[in-house]
Amino acid sequence: MAETGKIFHVRCVDNTLQRDTLSLGRVYEVTRDIERDGYYELSGLGRFSRSRFEVVEPNDDTAEVRQTSRSK
Repeated sequence: MAETGKIFHVRCVDNTLQRDTLSLGRVYEVTRDIERDGYYELSGLGRFSRSRFEVVEPNDDTAEVRQTSRSK
């Protein structure tokens, strides 16, 4: 999937129990992929279960990724 040490983006597909922190459909920057434990560490937000997200490919919704990254 994603290379270790690389920053990549994921889209939230499940915000159940995390509605105050995550927004459904929003793209987030992953700063650390903790594959062994099944978590993504999101830039400035903490750790969340990998099952709540789908990886956004580099050419997928490029404008949305840029906008989300700038808003932080």
